Amino acid sequence: MIMDRIQHALAATWTPAWLFYGFGNGNSLALEILDLEHVHLTRRFAYLVPRSGSPRLLAHRLELERFDHLPGERILYASWLEFDRGLERLLDGVTRAALDYHPGARIPYLSRVDAGFVERVRALGVEVVSAALPLLHLQTWGPGDLAAHRRAAAVLHEARDAALAFLRSRLPDSPPRELEVQQVMLNVFAERGVESDHPPIVAFGAHAARPHYAPEPESDATLQPGDVVLLDLWAREPGGVYADITWMAGWQVSPEVSQVWEAVAAARDRAVEVVQRAYAAGRHPAGWEADSAAREVLEERGYGEYVLHRTGHNLGRTDPHGRGTHLDDFESHDTRPLIPGLAFTVEPGVYLTGRFGIRSEIDVYLHEEGPEVTTDFQLEMNLL
Repeated sequence: MIMDRIQHALAATWTPAWLFYGFGNGNSLALEILDLEHVHLTRRFAYLVPRSGSPRLLAHRLELERFDHLPGERILYASWLEFDRGLERLLDGVTRAALDYHPGARIPYLSRVDAGFVERVRALGVEVVSAALPLLHLQTWGPGDLAAHRRAAAVLHEARDAALAFLRSRLPDSPPRELEVQQVMLNVFAERGVESDHPPIVAFGAHAARPHYAPEPESDATLQPGDVVLLDLWAREPGGVYADITWMAGWQVSPEVSQVWEAVAAARDRAVEVVQRAYAAGRHPAGWEADSAAREVLEERGYGEYVLHRTGHNLGRTDPHGRGTHLDDFESHDTRPLIPGLAFTVEPGVYLTGRFGIRSEIDVYLHEEGPEVTTDFQLEMNLL
C-alpha cells in the first residue's frame, strides 16, 4: 500500500526515484510517509523507491527489524565505511532522484535533508531534485477523507455556535472569561468525539492581536465593552483529516474594527477568486499567487504593515498544518501548484499590536473542476 502510493506519485510527476533519508527521527516527512513515526530510530537510514521496480533499503544492523514493513532489498551497515559502500550500492544505476529538500531553502517545510547528504548523493553522479511535487500527490484527499472533513467541520460550527450563545447569555451583566468560552467548545468536542492537537484559541481584545495567543490561567481575560472576540478552532475525527475555522465577534466595537473586518473579508474572498479563475482557465495556480492577491487587498487599504503571517496553510491528517501547498508568498515563496484533491485554509489577518486583531478563516477543497468552500462563510462580524 505504501509503495503503491509513492510510485503513483512518482509516475504522476515523471520523477524517476525518491530517495528517503534520515538520521534517527530527524526527517519527519520521511517518517510520516514510510509509516515510521512511532518507531524509535537512532541511526542513519536511506530508502530508495524507484518509479517502477523494487525498492532498496540501507539500514544499520542494530535497527533492521524496525523496517520490516517496508518491501525491497536490504543493504546493511555498521561502520561508516560500510555506510559509504552501501550508499553506492543503493544508488547504483540511479541518475536522478528526489530528496526532501528545496533549492535555496525557499520552502522550509521541505528542508529535511542536510546539505552534506545532498553533496554526497551528487558526488555519486546523481542529479538531485526536490521531492516537492511527488509529495503533493501524497497529500490529496479521497472521497472518504472529504466526508470526514465535512463531519469535523460540522462539529466546529456547533462548537462555535455554542460559544457565541454562551457569550450572549452572559452579557451585559456577567461578562465571561476566555477560558470559560474555550471550555464550552471543548465540551462540544468531547460530546462529538473529535480530537485536536491543542485547545481552541479564544482571544479577547488586545489578545486577538497575537495570532498564536492561547488563554492560560495567568493571562485569562474578561470580556470588556469594545473588545473583539476571536475564536479559532480545529479538530478531526480520530484517524481523519482536519477542519479549521476562525470566527470573529465583538461587543460594542468601534467603526475602526468594522473597517478592518471588511478589509480582511475582502482579502479572503480575493484569494478564493484567484483560485476559481485559474481553474476556470484550465490551470492550477501556485500557492503564492493566492497569498499575494489577498495581501494586495490589505496593502491597498493601508493594513500591509499589520500582516504577520501567510494567507493560508494546507490541511493535513496528523496535523492541521499539512505537508501540501500553502497560500504563502510572505513567509516563504510557495511555488507548488494547488492541484485537485488538496485542501487548504484561507485565513488572512490584520493585527494591531496592543489593540485588536481580525482574522477570518475558511476551508477549501479542490475538485477537478475547481474549489469548494467547505466551511461556513462569515459575511459580517457577529455583534454580541
